[in-house]
Amino acid sequence: MEVRILFIDDESIRDDLVEYFNDYKIGDYVIKATSADTFDEGLERIKRESFEIIVLDLCKGKASEDAEQEGLSTLKSIQQFTFVPVIFHSGLSHKIDSYKSLIVGVTDKRDGQDGLVKEITRILKSNTIFLKNNIHQIIDAELIRYFWEVIHGKRNLFKPDLTDSSLGYLMLRRLANSLSKENIKYLIGEERISEKVHPMEYYIYPVTNNEFETGEVLLKDGKYFVILTPSCDFIEDKANKRERRAGKVLLAETVLLTENEFYIDYLTNKSSKNKEKLQRLIESRKGDQYFFLPGTPFIKNLLVDFQNKIMVDYSDLKGFERVALLDDPFVQSMISSFVRFYNRIGSPDLDSEVVLNNL
Repeated sequence: MEVRILFIDDESIRDDLVEYFNDYKIGDYVIKATSADTFDEGLERIKRESFEIIVLDLCKGKASEDAEQEGLSTLKSIQQFTFVPVIFHSGLSHKIDSYKSLIVGVTDKRDGQDGLVKEITRILKSNTIFLKNNIHQIIDAELIRYFWEVIHGKRNLFKPDLTDSSLGYLMLRRLANSLSKENIKYLIGEERISEKVHPMEYYIYPVTNNEFETGEVLLKDGKYFVILTPSCDFIEDKANKRERRAGKVLLAETVLLTENEFYIDYLTNKSSKNKEKLQRLIESRKGDQYFFLPGTPFIKNLLVDFQNKIMVDYSDLKGFERVALLDDPFVQSMISSFVRFYNRIGSPDLDSEVVLNNL
């Protein structure tokens, strides 16, 4: 598989890099290298052409502590119109170490090509470079099928004079449904995804809604909380003078899985009995005290504790950090567990011996 890399550098080192990396092989990938000798030319080429990785110098002209950091301006411009991983290749790498991330690498020119090979390999292994193209391919394929096979194919149903937004709703729902597990495997290049739920499927991250919702995970003073109040209570309709009903908001506090007694017992003695207890905890059986939230890069393995609840004023929510939102159907599952836990009705044990003796 070919990987197109653009080297942007206004010094002659770019020609050496192109010569070294062109047709360079990393695993199953073959690099096709090209270059731009100014930052402006590089930006124009990124707008016109498709690249998998951009290798970008930091300074305009000779590198020095006082040199103009045109590379950072170029990165900001790239972020405005496209997604492509960027690797800074500079003699002043220490000045931009804070920019390192999953999709932005930093290498030092003094390390030669070895540092670049290492960063390029890291990005290739992350599979992020092909995500955009794969998503476009799936969306294009779904649109082609939808318009020709459904809209045109069923033209007796979808008349030419249909002018409302019905088609838009149907099409977008079809696109959302097209992101099945099989397509997700293709999108991220991961064949090892099982048929069971991946932890990332639990959450919508980051939270984009302006209003709070049931199942939203909040953070304050190092403690995580989950909103239990129904989402409908947060709706405010100023046009119809409908006020928000959520004056008070019910939150359940969470505890770390590692602090739970079942986890500690299993860590101390990994017996089958202790394993079964821990599994029950993680599986969040209906009506149990806890609901498990799997760990991700933005949240730890947590247990929502239905016995540990607090009420806060709606206005106080602004003091919480909005971490993530539980997605369907997991939020319904959590609320179902919460309701079942508090709907348990106990009754005195009947003396069965008395009954048996009188039969």
